[in-house]
Amino acid sequence: MKTLVLLLSGGIAGTMAMTLFLLLPRWLGWAHVDVIRAGGSLVVGPGNRSAYPVGMGLHILMGIGFAFVYYGFLSLSSLPFNALTGLLLGSIHGVIAMLLVSILIMEHHPNSKYHNRGPATGLAQLGAHMVYGTIVGSVASLLR
Repeated sequence: MKTLVLLLSGGIAGTMAMTLFLLLPRWLGWAHVDVIRAGGSLVVGPGNRSAYPVGMGLHILMGIGFAFVYYGFLSLSSLPFNALTGLLLGSIHGVIAMLLVSILIMEHHPNSKYHNRGPATGLAQLGAHMVYGTIVGSVASLLR
């Protein structure tokens, strides 16, 4: 039960920090990074008003789910689940997400406004996943 609560807590905390990290470039005017709305509109269709809430819901569910995936992956190894291994997994996850976002969202999204976002979108994805992994790993380290 402790494992479930800590992974759920870590997934929620990591997802909250990751979300802020993804929104920060747009809030600061550095770039128009909007992967949450873009992801939601892949599900509900371009121009749909529910794209942001659907995208956020998916983002939160996936954030919680990936905490369990990270735990499962590290359970197969002799590595402890802590901030450092969380950062490592978050970095790998971030590179994969950065590539997928570039291919699926930036190049092939049905709404052309998401096609050309520049390097800030990929860097935000990478940084956000690194922050996520570090926080999830930090919370999961309490399992010991």
